[in-house]
Amino acid sequence: TPSPVSLKMMGCTSAPPYSCTGGLIQNAPANTTTYNSGFPNTNTSDNGVGKIDYRINNQHSLNGMVFIGNYFGNGEDHPITANYWQNGDPIRTYTVTSNWIWTASSSLLNDFRFGFNNVNFGLVVDDASKFANGKDYPLNTGITSTGGFPVVNISGFPGQVFGSWMGRPVELNNPVFNFSDNLSYLRGKHAFKLGGEFAHIHTDYNLHDTRGRIQFLGDQTFPTSTPLEDFFAGKPYWAFQLIGQPLRRLNWTSTAAFFQDDWRIAPKFMLNLGLRWSYVAPIKEANGFLGGFDPVKGLIQQGQPGYDSIFKPDYKNFSPRAGFNWDITGKGTTVLRGGSGVLYGLYTPAQWMQSSPQSFGGGGMHVVPTGACRVAVAPGTPCPATFGGTITTANAVVPGSFLDWNNTVFPQGAVFSCTKDVPCSVQTVDPNLKYPYAVNWNVGIQHAFTNNLSLDLSYVGNHGDRLTGRRDLNQLDPATGLRPYATQFPYLAFIDQTQNDARSNYHSLQATLTQRFSRGVAFKAGYTYGHGLDNGSLNRFARTPQDGRHPELEYASSDSDIRHRLTITGSYDIPGIKGFGQLLEGWKLNTIVNLQTAQPWLVTDGTNNFSGTGERVDRWNFFGNPQDFSGYGGSGIPYCGRKDPKLSSDFSTGVNVRCYQQSIVSGHYTDLHVSLAQQCAAKSADLSTLAKGGCYVSANGRSVMVPPRQGTFGTMGRNIFRDTAFKNVDFSVFKNFKFKERYSAQFRAEVFNLFNHPIIANPYGAANGSNLGDNPSSPGGFGGGGATPDVAAGNPLVGSGSNRVM
Repeated sequence: TPSPVSLKMMGCTSAPPYSCTGGLIQNAPANTTTYNSGFPNTNTSDNGVGKIDYRINNQHSLNGMVFIGNYFGNGEDHPITANYWQNGDPIRTYTVTSNWIWTASSSLLNDFRFGFNNVNFGLVVDDASKFANGKDYPLNTGITSTGGFPVVNISGFPGQVFGSWMGRPVELNNPVFNFSDNLSYLRGKHAFKLGGEFAHIHTDYNLHDTRGRIQFLGDQTFPTSTPLEDFFAGKPYWAFQLIGQPLRRLNWTSTAAFFQDDWRIAPKFMLNLGLRWSYVAPIKEANGFLGGFDPVKGLIQQGQPGYDSIFKPDYKNFSPRAGFNWDITGKGTTVLRGGSGVLYGLYTPAQWMQSSPQSFGGGGMHVVPTGACRVAVAPGTPCPATFGGTITTANAVVPGSFLDWNNTVFPQGAVFSCTKDVPCSVQTVDPNLKYPYAVNWNVGIQHAFTNNLSLDLSYVGNHGDRLTGRRDLNQLDPATGLRPYATQFPYLAFIDQTQNDARSNYHSLQATLTQRFSRGVAFKAGYTYGHGLDNGSLNRFARTPQDGRHPELEYASSDSDIRHRLTITGSYDIPGIKGFGQLLEGWKLNTIVNLQTAQPWLVTDGTNNFSGTGERVDRWNFFGNPQDFSGYGGSGIPYCGRKDPKLSSDFSTGVNVRCYQQSIVSGHYTDLHVSLAQQCAAKSADLSTLAKGGCYVSANGRSVMVPPRQGTFGTMGRNIFRDTAFKNVDFSVFKNFKFKERYSAQFRAEVFNLFNHPIIANPYGAANGSNLGDNPSSPGGFGGGGATPDVAAGNPLVGSGSNRVM
């Protein structure tokens, strides 16, 4: 029986035959599977700046600057289905800088600087004044502390179907100040420089999901029901509800000192040596509201004995560097350069508080439930025993059986509990965590053919070590069905820990040809041939490894691995003719050409859970050539699945099996010969998982991707597929007018993506977190980018990869 709430949300009639207009989904077209999520973005920016320079005397000078910025934008930075779910973004910025330079002598100079910056930032959804109370909206969640509609996900539809992005609003305040002092001293062949700096950083953090998230994943109405059928039946799989106070006030400091020497050993040879020491204190919360996990004690909280900070201080971050410059001929036309150094990375609170782990409904160290109840109690009943902490804020996972979709969705007056029957999931940090570092090295030769034309050939490489990855310490063993801490801590499910278990390597050959402005022409052409590998390219948006016991198995081409890249920038001043009101002079043509080969994309099954771990990071089994699955872009990879999901299917004979390919752009389906399904049956290790998940077959029928055997991990490697590459040409025309010697005017016509070449986003999206085509449990869209790169990154028109913009 259809849910009356779901029917109202979709604008459907209350009795059969049902007719639906889209309801809360605005501009929903009739009789088509496509939907264009496009709402106008508006931006207003008012800024002011004041600056003063004061030269006291020949030895002392002061300068200062004050900047005040006031910005307000309203629009969609991720795809939404109604304009009242757009985000308003009020941002107020204050910046103050000052600089005192003391020139003690011709060989001694001191530079002292002070800076202060504060950003007040907000994400306020347009429907914040409305409530999901059954009146403003058909759905009644029972949440009255925050206005607006909750996030409702229906698996199989990229992104979310209802609500604003990830349950906003968010508000924060970030005051930061720093001091630095640098002393420079010249003596003989040496140029010494030493100095230090200190910074204090504060940031507020508000957790998302204040209005709740509800997900429909299928199999709830009956064993084979689809997520969409569950939605119309009002049967969610689970939901995530924020309880408690989400505000956190975080503080930490950064201290550093350095020394360097530029030593001119000979007129043709210079050596640069340097050493930097840095210490970044662990982040602390003003009220101790950060938690973690100890394998002996269980849940722990900042401020408890032995847990003063989330990880131990690290005082050993020394960064040496060395470089040289050799003028081979002494004429300045051929120069050999080289260098190597160590660079340390930094951590930000978002890595542990806004990383959106896929294994459970959001979370972070600020919501580790140390104040949760150890036993299940009825709503409104006091808790008899907690875990000894004070963190009661939690993004509670509420199973579908506790949700009342047609009345009040979330249970009222509930006490958050972590028990064996309903275990909690947490994020934590390795207490011995170190700051990651990268060792960079390069050597290259530059030759000037003329005063204006030069060529630079270089080898550039780096190695990243102690990089951060995240894995589940309590990942269920598919073979035994048990978690490592099931006996000791039965109240815990996923324990996602940030560790220094990732590494990276990069090697490249680079060539740059530069023509400086001469005879009206200037250009620069750069070509890079490189290869990057790692076992985890991201930290904040990283997915846990498929097999958390062996993160090293993820080592493969990095998310940003681009083997070939060519960029050309050029300009040409057209020779002019005097007279005619300057109409025939002052013209200039400019272009930017960017050509790069395909990037990898990661396959992640977010629904089926064939391994049984519940991590939602499973991969499948692949047979054939990965290139057969690469470059589909505007169309999904061909799929074979049940024609009628309520009936069993036989892939060996093609009975009740449909094979098709869907266009991501038009939504049009092209039916393929059902004989492709026989390729799946021949490679399948488990006909039951094949019947549930279907399979993917390349158009030439030579490569197949099938679900793994139930209770096992897929055999395909990470990042084996590639996208459709990137090709873009920008062009502009400038016209200059001159009025006497002091005044001029310039008019520009600029065209981005001159040839309107279709550019499709990477199906995985990597750092932009789009994930529009990486899920094989979403047939039709799998393998397609689903958007242009600028839209997928939440940066329409301003970002790279849009349609032609003039």
